[in-house]
Amino acid sequence: MASLDERMQRVESQLDRLVPSVQDRIDRLEQAAKTIQAAPQADHRGWGRVAQAAGRFGGWMGMELPKFLAAAVLLVVGWGIKDSVDLSIKQRQLDLSYAKEMQGLLQKMAERNADQAQLESSAAVLALYGEPALPLLLSELRYTGLRADAAYNGISSLALNNPEVVCDALPRVLSNHAQQYDWQAHLKIVRLLGDYDCYKAKESLKRYRATVAAAKDGRPEAFKELVRQEPVAPEEEYPLLITSIDKTLERLSK
Repeated sequence: MASLDERMQRVESQLDRLVPSVQDRIDRLEQAAKTIQAAPQADHRGWGRVAQAAGRFGGWMGMELPKFLAAAVLLVVGWGIKDSVDLSIKQRQLDLSYAKEMQGLLQKMAERNADQAQLESSAAVLALYGEPALPLLLSELRYTGLRADAAYNGISSLALNNPEVVCDALPRVLSNHAQQYDWQAHLKIVRLLGDYDCYKAKESLKRYRATVAAAKDGRPEAFKELVRQEPVAPEEEYPLLITSIDKTLERLSK
């Protein structure tokens, strides 16, 4: 067994060999730090500090770093999903609120004692809801008298801000076999198509004109499928409808 003096000598010998190596590494690290500090670009200095900080942080976290990063990613994704769900819920609540308000306006228009001012006011407010209100206003157009006139004014108001929506929807009414309108409603729609320059409706109007012309000439079968009730005075009302179609087509052809 070696004596205490012998063991001390071996330790000192190992330290003598180790110190130059450690000192060499320290010198190289100091040189690298000086190089980074002397770099002319501010970005390089900044990235050097970031790299040093990241290295220190990674060394401090050790094996826990991957778990930390995974938790951070889940936290960010979780917040994104939560925000998306919250936004969807709020949008749904807003849609339900709008639906209730629009239903209230329709009930006002359906009141038997509603006068012209009340009908037009309800239709105008309904038009403020934009595209979702268009089907409701079109359904009101199926009625006659003041109620249909108010719906016509409401659609006109809506078309001022949403002309493309109105222009896309109105031609379909003229060829709708499932939900039939009176010919007076068709007349209003033809006028709206001209008033708001619905150029894409020209072909639909031409086909509709041919149907009306055939009815005027004694072949009303196709026209009957489009209207809830035929004109009471066909000798006057068919020409009126054709004249209105021709004026709209002339305007859209300019």
